[in-house]
Amino acid sequence: MIPNPIRPGFLLIGAQKAGTTWLWEMLRQHDGTSLPDKKEIHYFGASELFGRGWDWYLEHFQGLDSSRLVGEASTSYFFDRVPFWFNEDRKIEYDARLDPIPRLVRNALPDSKIIVVLRDPVKRAISAYRHWMKKGDLSPLAGLKSTALRHPKLRIIEYGHYLQHLEAWYGEFPADRILPLLFEEDVIGDPRNALQRVYGFLGLNAEFEPCSPEQRVHESWSWTRSAVSYYARPLRGWINRGRLGRWLDEHDWLESVALRQSDIDYLRSIYLPERPAIKRLLNRSLDC
Repeated sequence: MIPNPIRPGFLLIGAQKAGTTWLWEMLRQHDGTSLPDKKEIHYFGASELFGRGWDWYLEHFQGLDSSRLVGEASTSYFFDRVPFWFNEDRKIEYDARLDPIPRLVRNALPDSKIIVVLRDPVKRAISAYRHWMKKGDLSPLAGLKSTALRHPKLRIIEYGHYLQHLEAWYGEFPADRILPLLFEEDVIGDPRNALQRVYGFLGLNAEFEPCSPEQRVHESWSWTRSAVSYYARPLRGWINRGRLGRWLDEHDWLESVALRQSDIDYLRSIYLPERPAIKRLLNRSLDC
């Protein structure tokens, strides 16, 4: 048992590939926050990590300045049920013994505030697919739909079913404790105003000016670079440390092969029916 533990006052729960790393950096810069070095702890988002216990989670916050706002950011929290993550099965297997993620958070951190950033779910899925292709474990030429359906544990598609995840969170926390942002309108379109809203929502000085709020954090590889890195795996490090990697980013011959229009149409077909209900819930329109 940790005496007088420091607990997070807010959670940035995702969505994955929707600007959470950028927002975390903007929060880290604020002089009213004290944040752990590790951005994503994933305690509530994986059965194996939740099983390590409450003290294991709280250890990540000890040593921080308790007079300032403490928080964490884990994109796995923008989900409903708790999956097993370290099992070898490619399918998503859930721990039926555990409550849904929003309820686990409410029971453990009832006073916390929740921030969620939503992105056009089709573009979010494409970005997530690019992320997994960059890791180099799967062929970039297999196609998004094929990869997502064969490897549902990656949640390329599942994370984009915003409605069920939002309903789960709004079912546990009052609306005034959840701040939803839109990636296209807020993070990209008006980052300074978005930060003022976030800072104000968290009770911080909303006039604080962070460094480089327009700067993006992650850079994507071209499909060609991902493919060459995958198929020339022994040379992967050499390719990506030198000028060849940047050259492959500039000459993306494989884009039309790696990202098929049929895959984009498939994503739209499964996400579009949710859009009216999401708009009613958030009172904001979401592209799809």
